[in-house]
Amino acid sequence: MITSSRPVRVVQWCTGHIGQISIRHFAANPTFDLAGVYTTSAAKDGVDAGLLAGIDPLGVTATTDKDKLLALDADCVHYAPLQPDIDDLEALLRSGKNVVTPLGFTFPRPDDEQTVRLQAACQAGGTSFHSGGIHPGFAGDILALVGSRLQSRLDQVVVTEVVDFSDAPASDMLTAFGFGRDPEEAHRTHRLALDVYSQSIGLLATGLGLTVDRYECGLTVAVSDRELTVASGVIPAGKVAGMCRRWEAIVDGRPAIVFQSKWKMADDLTPEIIDGASRYIVEFLGEPVTTLTVEAKPSGGSVDAGRTWTAMSVVNMIHDVVAAPPGIQTHLDLPPGKPRGLFH
Repeated sequence: MITSSRPVRVVQWCTGHIGQISIRHFAANPTFDLAGVYTTSAAKDGVDAGLLAGIDPLGVTATTDKDKLLALDADCVHYAPLQPDIDDLEALLRSGKNVVTPLGFTFPRPDDEQTVRLQAACQAGGTSFHSGGIHPGFAGDILALVGSRLQSRLDQVVVTEVVDFSDAPASDMLTAFGFGRDPEEAHRTHRLALDVYSQSIGLLATGLGLTVDRYECGLTVAVSDRELTVASGVIPAGKVAGMCRRWEAIVDGRPAIVFQSKWKMADDLTPEIIDGASRYIVEFLGEPVTTLTVEAKPSGGSVDAGRTWTAMSVVNMIHDVVAAPPGIQTHLDLPPGKPRGLFH
């Protein structure tokens, strides 16, 4: 049990962009005590966490030794690798550590094998597990649920993610999603991640009292009529420079909830994807027609706002997750959250 007299002892699991943001936050926020850091990189093993995060040394070094961290006395783990490992999550929960993660377990299905394993691990360790993120995890979840309070009637909810990747460095992810490929190849190889997004849609549907008949998904790709030079390289004319991924929850024969991810390398694509800056848009069609937009404004810093939102959406829930009863805790189970130590 955590008392208000001491900080929450946390472990940062992985030290990529999201992990580095979290380390900096833990260092600056007096309600946290960074107890340990896990890295998958041998080059980072033994390196001070502060140096990995671009700040002064913190006296906590990263390690590739999972067993060392499993044995550590800590209250919660911020779990942020590129992909989740159910064995690692299970081990952390069984070791007595609560876990928060931005990796897509926003509304796990009760009969899913991974859900059963995580629930059992929570009960064995007396721990809680919570997943969030910016989308899925916030824009189409908490923001859409809260925004629905303004409506007299709802006909449809449309959640749109707009991401401009023109400044993103080269990565396997961008290629895997289809950027720079022939449109036919992108359609053939692209994965729509239905399970991750349908969980988020399912949470919103449950919160709105809807029963989903089925989920549908689709992909539209767009090209540029000119060669594009972006941070990740050169995209020839006629190759994929944008895409719209769409997921629909069909309720009583109509799409009651629609999620769209509109990713692009430039504006003025064919067919049109969307223009403008990265942002999240939640549209309520009904009475009245209402639109909520989340968009970061230039602040002079170099931190990617989307990554900060991704990390903080679960880091700011750590105190509530630690205080929660054992088990998987979704946004429908937890209070809205009371972030601590933000003003400094």
